[in-house]
Order: sequence, then C-alpha cells, then structure tokens
Amino acid sequence: MRLLLTVDDLPSSVHGRILERAEGNPFFLEEIVRRLIDGGLLRHEADRWRATSGIEDVEIPDTVQAVLASRIDLLDAGDKRLLQAASVVGRVFWTGPITELTDVSGADASDALRRLEERELVSSRAGSTLSGQREYIFKHVLTRDVAYESLPRRDRADAHSNVAAWLERTAGERAGEFAELLAYHYATAVGLSGETGGEPNDDLRSAAVRWLLRASATARLRLVPRKAARLAEDALVLASGDLERTDALESLGEAFLVAFTGDLAWRYFREAALVRDAARPPDARRVAYLAARASEIAVRWPGSMRGGTPPEADVRAMLDLAATNLPEGDSEERVRVLGLRASWPFAFPDETLTDDQLGSFANAGREAAGIAIRLGRPDLASFALDNAQGAWSSVGNYREAISLWHERAAIMGGVTDVVEIGDFYGMGSWGYYETGRYPRALEVSDQGLAAVAGRGPNVEIHVRAWRCVTFCRLGSWDAALEEFRLLRELLDDRRDEPPYFAAHAFGTAALIHDARGDVVESDRLSGLLSTLERTTSGRLYPFLLRYIVRTGDLARARSLERPTNWAVHKGDALEAESELVAATDAWDGVGARVEGMRTHAEKTDAQSVFAFADRLEGRAASAAGDDARAEASLRAAIERFDRLGTPWERALTEVDLAGALGRQGRGDEARAIIEPAVATFEGLHATKDLAVARQVLDRT
Repeated sequence: MRLLLTVDDLPSSVHGRILERAEGNPFFLEEIVRRLIDGGLLRHEADRWRATSGIEDVEIPDTVQAVLASRIDLLDAGDKRLLQAASVVGRVFWTGPITELTDVSGADASDALRRLEERELVSSRAGSTLSGQREYIFKHVLTRDVAYESLPRRDRADAHSNVAAWLERTAGERAGEFAELLAYHYATAVGLSGETGGEPNDDLRSAAVRWLLRASATARLRLVPRKAARLAEDALVLASGDLERTDALESLGEAFLVAFTGDLAWRYFREAALVRDAARPPDARRVAYLAARASEIAVRWPGSMRGGTPPEADVRAMLDLAATNLPEGDSEERVRVLGLRASWPFAFPDETLTDDQLGSFANAGREAAGIAIRLGRPDLASFALDNAQGAWSSVGNYREAISLWHERAAIMGGVTDVVEIGDFYGMGSWGYYETGRYPRALEVSDQGLAAVAGRGPNVEIHVRAWRCVTFCRLGSWDAALEEFRLLRELLDDRRDEPPYFAAHAFGTAALIHDARGDVVESDRLSGLLSTLERTTSGRLYPFLLRYIVRTGDLARARSLERPTNWAVHKGDALEAESELVAATDAWDGVGARVEGMRTHAEKTDAQSVFAFADRLEGRAASAAGDDARAEASLRAAIERFDRLGTPWERALTEVDLAGALGRQGRGDEARAIIEPAVATFEGLHATKDLAVARQVLDRT
C-alpha cells in the first residue's frame, strides 16, 4: 500500500482497480504490484517508483493464483523450469534435486535461484537440514502450488520418483528423519503413474509402502495418531501381497491404539494376525505376536473400545491362535499370552470364580513377569503384573490388586515405555481410591503427572480422571472441575464421547454441578451421560447412578441395571445403590444389604464402603423409628467419613443425624451437629445441600 501511494503517474483508475481486486488481502496486493514490476509497468528510477506507458490498459487477474501464474509465465524459460522443479521437492527445497531434475549445472542453478530471490518468489535460508545442500523456501505456499500446477502432469511421476531417490541417497543414515517426505514423494509418484495410464514398477510401489510405514511409526512416536493412521492406511492401499498387507494392518492397529480407539485397533491387529497366519512362508512367531496384540486390546484395554468388548469367543479364538504359535522357551510372545490369560476375568467377568481360581489367574501374570525379567524386559514385566492385577480387579478386590501394584512398583525403575509408566500411576490412583486412601491416591496421581504429563493424552487422561474423582471425595471441588477441564482438552474430538476409562470423571463433574445448582452445565453433562448410559460401562454405572439419584430422577435411577462388569467397581456400585435405597425408601432387605456391604469392605479393604453401610443402616433405622440405633449408626458413619477426609459425605450424614435428633426434640444437639455441615456446604458452594441443611436447621 505504501508503495502504491508513492508511485508517480499512477492513474487513479488503476489504483482503484488494484485495491478492488485485492479486497484487503495484503499478499494478493503485494503480488499484483510485483506483477506490474515484473512486466515493466512499474520502474524504479532515481529513488522513485514510476508508472510507465500502457499501465492504464493492464489486465489485473481476479485471483491471487492467477496473478502468481502470470508472474511465473513472465520468467525466462530456464528459470521457470527450475522453479517448477523446486515445486516438486516441496515448499522447502535444496539445490541438489533441482540440478538433477533440470540437468543444469550447480552454478547455473545458483544464478537462477538468485534471480528468483530478486523477484521474491523464493528465499534462501541461513541453515540447511541437509549437509552440503543450500536450502531455499518458497515465499508463500501458494507460489509453490501454482508453480507445481504449471508442470505438465505427464512429467510429475518421474520428477517425484527422482526427488525421492535423490533424498534417500543424499540423506543416507539420516533418511529416517525424512520419512514423511520420502513417503510423500514415492506415494505421489505411484499415484501419478496410475493416473497417467502407466504402471509403476514394483520397486517404486514397494518403496512407497516402506516409507509410508516408517512415517506412520514416526508420527506415532510424536503422538500424532491421526497422521499415523492416515499414513498406514495409504500403505495398506498400496500394499501388494500378504506380507506387506500384514505390515500395514499392524501399523494401523498401533496407530488406533495410541488414539485409544480400541475397536479399530482390535480390528486391524486381528486382521493382521489372520492374514499372516494364511501367508507363506509361515512365520509362527509373528502370528503369535500379532494375535496377542489383538487380544490385548480386548483383555487389557477394553475401556478403549467404543461399543463394548468383542464376543468372548472371538477373543478366545485369537488368544488361542497366539498360544498355538508360540516358540519354545522364554519369549516376548509367551509373556503376552500368559499375561492376557491372567487378566481374562477383567475383560470377561465371572462372579462364580473362587479366590483360589482368581489367585491362579494372577499367578499366570506373575509367571509372565518372571519370564520378562529373565529376558531383560522390565516394560514387559510391567505389562504382565498389570494383567495380574486385572484378575482381582474383576471382582473389586483392591486389597489384592494393590498388593500386586506394589510388586509392579519394584520393577518400575527400569521401565521406559510411557504407556506402562502412565498405566502404573493410573492403576495406583485407582487402587488407593477404591480402598479409601484418598490422600495417597492423590499423591500417586501427582507422581504420575510428573512422569507422563505432555507425553501422550492416552496415558495422561487415565491419571487425570482419577484425580478428578479423588478431589471430589476430598472436598476440593474446584480442583476436581479443573482436572475435568484439562481431561476434556486431552480427549480432543472425543470430549463429548469419552472412553470407558474416563467416564467416571464425567459423572463426578455432573454431580458437582448439580450440587452447586449449575443447571445449564449439569443438564449438558446429563445429556452426554444419557448417551454413555448405553455403553453398559462398569466404571460409569456407579457414578452415573449416584448423579441420577441426586437429580431426583428416581424412575430413571431404578431402571439402571448393573452391567456385566459392574463388580470391577463393586465398592462404588454398592455405595451408589445404597443412596438409591435411601432415596426411594426401599427398606425391605436393607439389613442383608448392609451386611453384604460390610462383608465386601472387610474382604477388599474398601474403607469408604464401611461408612456408606453405616449411613444406610442409620437412615433405615431412622425411617423405622429406631432412634437409638439410627443415632449410633449415623455417628459411626460421620466418624468414618471424617477419618477418610471426605467432608461432603460427612456433612450429608450430619444433616441426617441432625434431622433424627430434631425429631426427638433434641434441638440444641441437632443445631450443634448441623452447623459444621452448613459451613461445609457453604465452602463447597453446594447450594442444593445448603438449602436442605437450612430447612433442617429451621425445624430444630
């Protein structure tokens, strides 16, 4: 704009047409001016820009691409050919492939590039990613695109193939650093060969597959799973024969596992195993590995699968395929098969299993860990011991699960796999939450975030989800909601359709918003939870049930059924169900229910379940008019909740006790009990509970 204002003799009509065409786009405006300079219609004389004759009749193209094409057409034929060659390489390019594509000398190429720099079509860069190669960049990506489109299509396939060969040869041992660029050039060459009626040679196609798979692996390591999946899918399209198809399918499985899209990971690992099993020459060990990886998705990571776990028979067939192809002696594949056998009840619960049988499952995991240690593979040992925990987790026995977690802790010093590290801390937070050691659960999650934050959303989400529910129990509701916010950011496009392993955080956030009277946010989360309700998630069930009971939708609460894997969170489920019993005055059989809760708590070290059992017993006694028993049980519950450090649950119970005392005419005692509850609710901004507490206070 400044240049236009200082041009001598520029007709106002031309000035107006330029501004009208550019429509406020500074790049478009700049390219129009440079087109006028390139065409000799603007000249720099005596430190001034002057318009030359003929400028009144100049045609100004109506798109920036057309302006760029016009500028490129004004180039000397050799310079244009060199610019086209550079566009094949990419927005960033080097002198080497240009000289190879154009058959010009290095000196001539340098002269041409200098002229292109003067026209500000390209710029040289201070450094270079390739040693010994001068590096340039197109001034704008559109400049590169227009130059590329001016290259005849019939010439493009060979050009891309030659660039790829040059880059692979020049980069040498560093070629892996350019995997994505190599994949692009080889794959583009193959695609263009097909478009122009030719047939790419098999070496070119094979190179494209090889580099696409390497680029996919690099994208996974950089935590870009969508790109990894896209590159692997491109490789699958180009793959020829069962061996290449196996490699591409495996890469797809890995990409979707990183993206915690377990249903697709299972699909592609399973297909890879079946394709390799049918292929020749046979490779039993590879089949065992792939079949075990497929089984792992369903057995160890069922929470990542949208729509639930595959039929047990399908997963059993896959694990059997792995087992029948195991090599003799110690091997990674044997560790994986034994480990997955250990965790079978976690994926496919069986409430009839005895403790001895569960112990046998867990011991298979210990055996697998021993093999992994002999192999010098602590990452695999972590995998095995986590699966050993799964047997006990399947029945909600976190006394035993935490014991195995401590065995796992002993080998974690040698573990480098971030998935194993993140899972270790997630499982520790989970186990300590279930046993009512909330400060310890928070401490473990703190350690977990220090170890894995920023190293992959799939490993961070699990830890943050347990932090969210733990903060809620500890009465740090603002912190819980902040964790929920961070968790949803990590979920990205799945923020409104979370995986199983994050579902409890959604129920917890909804509970807090409801208690605070945040109607809009509570209703929004209620809608999401209604969708999740169809997933029959054992983790979601107790948190969803508690929330629905709190909203007062008791018909919906009664309609919820225990999912098949409900016992994984049995303690949480028993607590939530006790709230439904009290809310609906369903006192028949309450004695047996309380006894069952205490039996479970005693066996599994579920300390919070004891407190909920006491509260349910007290509420039932109060409803039956047994004041003495009601008081004793409710005071016991208050004491337990206080020891656990759970102020909201304690305050809710204090309201129950104050109401019972008030009905007995013990107003002073009732007020002394309820005043701390009022203070707690005020601190939590729990407006609904505060209103109830004040009503009770007014009646005493």
